[in-house]
Amino acid sequence: MTATMRPRQPYDAAAPGRGGDDGPGTPHGVPGPAPARSARSAGRSGRTRRPGRSSGTSRWMSWGLPVLSVAVVLGLWQLVTASGMVGRSDFPTMTDSMAALASELGDDRLWDSVGATLVAWALGMAVTVALGLVVGTLLGVNDFARLSTSQVIEIFKAIPAIAILPLVILVVGSTLPMKVFLIFFAAFWPFTIQVIYGVRAIDPLVRDTARTLGVRGVRRFLAVSIPSASPFIVTGMRIASAQALILAIVAEIVGGADGIGRQILLAQNVGFEAYPRMYAYILVAGLLGLVLTGAFFLMERRLMHWHESQRGIRQSGAGGA
Repeated sequence: MTATMRPRQPYDAAAPGRGGDDGPGTPHGVPGPAPARSARSAGRSGRTRRPGRSSGTSRWMSWGLPVLSVAVVLGLWQLVTASGMVGRSDFPTMTDSMAALASELGDDRLWDSVGATLVAWALGMAVTVALGLVVGTLLGVNDFARLSTSQVIEIFKAIPAIAILPLVILVVGSTLPMKVFLIFFAAFWPFTIQVIYGVRAIDPLVRDTARTLGVRGVRRFLAVSIPSASPFIVTGMRIASAQALILAIVAEIVGGADGIGRQILLAQNVGFEAYPRMYAYILVAGLLGLVLTGAFFLMERRLMHWHESQRGIRQSGAGGA
C-alpha cells in the first residue's frame, strides 16, 4: 500500500501557530497557549494590584514611619533617663524637657531668639545665593577661570567656618554681621560648586541656539543659564540652608550673639536645674532645621514641577493612588 505524502507547508515565523502571534509550535488557526498565559498573568496582576492598598501603604511610608521613629526616640529618651541609666542631673527626662519647652512657648524670650537666628540665616543665605549665582555662572562658562580658581576653592572649602570665628569677632564683635559673614563663608562654597556643575551641564545645543539667536549677556544668563541649571541650583540652596543654620547657632553659642545658640549657652551656664530649658532650646533648633528643610523641598517641587525628576515623583504617586 502506497502512502500518500502531503506536501509540507513552508515555515512562516510570522504566521499564526508558527512562533508568531499565536505562540510557538501550534497549527495554523489554532490559538496557542501564550495568549492564555498572558491573560492569566494579566488577571493575576489585575487581582493583586489594589490601588487603595497601595495608596495607604504610600501614606504610611511617607507619614507613619517618620512619626513612629520620632515616638520611638522620645520613648527611649524617657526610658533611659527615668530608669537611672543616665544621671538626671546631666540628662533630664523627656517629660521635663517637654514641660520646659511648653513653658518657653509662652515667653517672648523664645520667639526673640528664634527671630534673631532666622534673620541672620536669611541674610547669610541672601548674600550666598546672590554672589554664588554670579561667581558660579562665570566659572561654569569660562574654563580658564574655573581651572585657575579650582584649587583656591578647594582650600577655602576645607576651612571650617568656626576656625575663623575669633578673627571675625576681633574685627566686627559678637554682632549680626559676624553671624552673617560666618554663614556666608560656610554656605558659599557648596552652593557655588553646585551652580558650576549646573552651568556646565547645560545642553550644548541649547547654548549654541541661544548664541545663534543673539541671546547674550544678562538676557542669556536669565533665559538660558538659570533655567537649565535650576535643578543644581535648588539642590545647592537646600544644602547651603542646612550649613547656614548650623553656623548661625554655633556662632551664637561660641560668639555669644543673640539667638537660639546663646539661650543654650546661658541655660548651660546656670547649672543642672536649667538643663531642661537647655534641651528645650536644642529641640527648637532641630525643629527649625526640619521646617526649613521641608520648606526647601516644597519650593523644589513647586519651582521644578516641569523637571523630569518631579514628573517621575508625581507619576509614581498617581500610580500608587
